[in-house]
Order: sequence, then C-alpha cells, then structure tokens
Amino acid sequence: MKIKKREVQEDMKIIDDDRGFSTSIDAILFLILVSISAAILFPSIAADEQYRSASYTSAQDIDTKLMSTIMSSTVQDFEYTVKPAELTGIEVNLSEDSIIENAEKTLFAKEQKHRTFSDLVAEGLVLGLVIDQNGTEKHLNPMTKMQNIETGKAIEEHLERTIGQRYNYRFEAHWQPVSGYNIQSDIIIGGNAPENAVKQKVRISLPVTYTTTKNDIYGPVNESSICAALNSSDPDKELHDMFYSSIVIASEGASEIITEIVFPYEYLSSLNGTEISIDSEQLACIAGPDNANYSSPVIKGALGCMNYTVKDLYGLNVEMTPEEQSIGLDIVDMVHDLIKKKNTKQISEHILHVQNDNINRTVAQICNASDGSNRIELANTQLSKIYRNSNSGGADVILMIW
Repeated sequence: MKIKKREVQEDMKIIDDDRGFSTSIDAILFLILVSISAAILFPSIAADEQYRSASYTSAQDIDTKLMSTIMSSTVQDFEYTVKPAELTGIEVNLSEDSIIENAEKTLFAKEQKHRTFSDLVAEGLVLGLVIDQNGTEKHLNPMTKMQNIETGKAIEEHLERTIGQRYNYRFEAHWQPVSGYNIQSDIIIGGNAPENAVKQKVRISLPVTYTTTKNDIYGPVNESSICAALNSSDPDKELHDMFYSSIVIASEGASEIITEIVFPYEYLSSLNGTEISIDSEQLACIAGPDNANYSSPVIKGALGCMNYTVKDLYGLNVEMTPEEQSIGLDIVDMVHDLIKKKNTKQISEHILHVQNDNINRTVAQICNASDGSNRIELANTQLSKIYRNSNSGGADVILMIW
C-alpha cells in the first residue's frame, strides 16, 4: 500500500508541472506572429519583383531606342588628323612668322559633316584594322588610326549625354574580313557588362565590296567535275583539289579587300607623273632629314605608307627609288601584286585549316553517295561554309546597358 501511495504522489507532481503548456503557447504565439508578418510583407516582396521586372523592361526599351539613335543620328562636325609622322619621319613644325596655329592639323586634318554614327563606325572599323603577329598587334595603316579613336570619343559623348548617370553602358563594334583570321578591328567603350545586362545587337554594312560571288566559288565543283573526279584513278585527291580551288577563289575576294585597305592602289597610282603642288606656307611647316630629297608631304607620306606595308607588315624585300615628285607606276603595280598574292596565300591556308575536317568528311560522303543530287547537295553545303568563312558580310555592333 505504501508503494501505491508513492506512485500516486509522483503522478500528481507531473500533473501539477505546467511548464510544458507555457512552452507550447509560446511556440504557437511565435508561429502566429510569423504568419502575420508574412501576410504584411508579402505584397511588398511581390512589388519588389514587379519593380525589378518593370525596370528590366524599361532598360530594354531604352536600349532599343538608344541603339536606334546611334545607328541613325547625324554627327554635324567630325574631324580626325592623319598621322604621317607615324610612318614617314616627317616633322611638322612652324616657322616664326607662320600664321598657322596647328601645322599638323592644317596639313593633315580630315573633316566630315552630316555623317551618321553608323557611317563613322563602319569607316573606323575599316581604317582601324590591325594584324596579330605573334601576339603583337600592328595597324595596317597607322596614319589613319585616329579615325577609329575619334569615333569612339564621339559615341561616348553621345551615350553620356543620353543616359549618363542613369545607366552603365558598354558599346562594342567588331569586324573580321575573314572569320577567325588574324586581321580584325574593334571599337569598345565602357567597362565589362554583367551577365544580366540588357543587350541589343545589329549588323552594319561596310564601305568595302566583296567582289567574289557564290557562283565564282561554286564554279570548280559541279555535277560534271564531281563525276569526272569519281571516275578518276584518285577520286579523293581530285575532290580535295576541287574544294581547294574554291578556297583560293574565295580567298582572292577577301585578299582584294584587305590589300586595298593596306595598299590603296588607285590613290598611289594617281601620284605617278603628277606634279604635286604645295604652297610656301605648307612647305614652311615641313621638316625632315638633311639628306631628304622631296618637296611634297603627299609623296613623302605615300612612300612611308608603302615602306611600312612592304617591309614591316609583309616582310617583302622591295627596293623603292622614287623620283622627287612622283612614285613610279611599275613600283606600285609590283608591290600591289606581291601583297595581294601573299594575302591570298595566307587567307587560303587559314580557311583550309578551319575547313579541313569538314572537307574530309564531305569528300568521304560524296564518294559513298549513290545519287548525283545528294553529291551536289553535300558539295554545296561545304561550299557555303567556305563562302561564309571568307566573307563575314558586315560588322557586328552591340550595345549593353545595366
């Protein structure tokens, strides 16, 4: 009986201890408060997400309109200075009695009016081409590199006036005459953009013409030539040679563009036998080595351009001995042909390297195909890749804001 009484007493102690009920009530009250807080804060959280979405949509609209203004807006006055001293060793200085304030600008400034930003960008990409030689970039024409720089400044000023302080921005323009080749040009303004930046991208045409047509490239590879190759003693070699012939034709089109930029044939030819007039005020601004035999900065600039192109860019061993007032046409012709030939060779090697695996696969598929139409389709697919590789078709312009 004593044992039972003790058990009853212990049970009563458990019942009398109400601390567990207090803890449960605290937990329930906490959950109620959390629920109330969530109910109060949820509209605000949802609104924040709506604000972010609206902000992104607004940025998209602004980016679209901003790209449109860059492509169509007109720059009333645009100017850059050609830098012949970069190549020729000409020193531009002033005599004590000169009325000219800036000799270099007076002689070599280029003024353009009422040009759109897209025109300036296109021209800047052409004049700003660089070649990568073992990790070192060299301008194809250092005398005109200021155009590219001044175009970047004009676009930056436009962006600052339009969205400065409200958004961060990055503007990019890129051109490669031959896809993946070591000659290209860029105009880049602004810092690196985050992944969530709003982006607009357009393609613009350039003031150059790729004269080689698809029909020219497709010419060596046709139904009859494929049939003849398959019936030859070495079909694999014959088919490869046909595709290589198309690569050379495609490369000649790209080479013509690059050669004209780096070596303006028509302009240099016009200096042959032409008396270049220059007034005394201009001559008073020009100085050079004591043994220099020239009376025209035009001739001197052209010679510097030719020497730089021939020796520094292409490593050609050509000795030029021009007359005082003209540049021999035979020299211009010879240098032009040498540069174009070297460009064609280097571009052909590049395209062949890029397309080699595709060509091998296409040749094997043509040899195994049983139907003539399938062979032509396979060949045309490969020729289209060669055409796209040799002709980028324009320059890419990208605008990002965030």
